[in-house]
Amino acid sequence: MEDNRGGLAATAKAFATYSLVPYLGILFCPGAVLIGSLGVARSYREGDQGRDRKSCYFSLIAGVVVLLVQALLWWILYKVPEWAKEF
Repeated sequence: MEDNRGGLAATAKAFATYSLVPYLGILFCPGAVLIGSLGVARSYREGDQGRDRKSCYFSLIAGVVVLLVQALLWWILYKVPEWAKEF
């Protein structure tokens, strides 16, 4: 039977990569955080300390950071009409 331990790490990296798309990427941030967290938990449970754990940590952190940036961009998009009325 084939071992597919890197599948979670690859999926987390894909979510983190797709989350970089401006505005639309906010849909992928929760996936990066969720799958990255699952990958980290799985790596500790199975005792793996390789590249996959680092990749999952990176995806988890990138997902959170990009989620904050995306939320800021959406907030600015929401506020621009109000700011325009002031001028």
